[in-house]
Amino acid sequence: MSCMAPRALAVWALIASSGYIYANVNTPLSYRSPTPADVPVGQMGPEVQGTACNYAVLGLVAWGDGGYAAAVEEAKTRSGAQLLADVKADRTFFNVLGVYQRSCTQVTGKTVR
Repeated sequence: MSCMAPRALAVWALIASSGYIYANVNTPLSYRSPTPADVPVGQMGPEVQGTACNYAVLGLVAWGDGGYAAAVEEAKTRSGAQLLADVKADRTFFNVLGVYQRSCTQVTGKTVR
């Protein structure tokens, strides 16, 4: 019986540390965006930002679309732009003792008219 407690603890630790109960997240890779030189003169608009995040609780449940594409789509939706140029991306991470975690991708780019 004394051998069961360490095994149960090991199984729980494995499940908790890997997101086996539920995980549905997207993370960014890299995408090409037009540079200012690719945009015709006079077509560059104001700078806009978009953010997309992933969330996790206790490492057991994770959700969200924190990918680059989702952040770009959010920026385009906010501005009404069809295209963004000179896009830059930043990642932020927030963690509270492993209980709650948030990782976000924030993009900044210029609208193209």
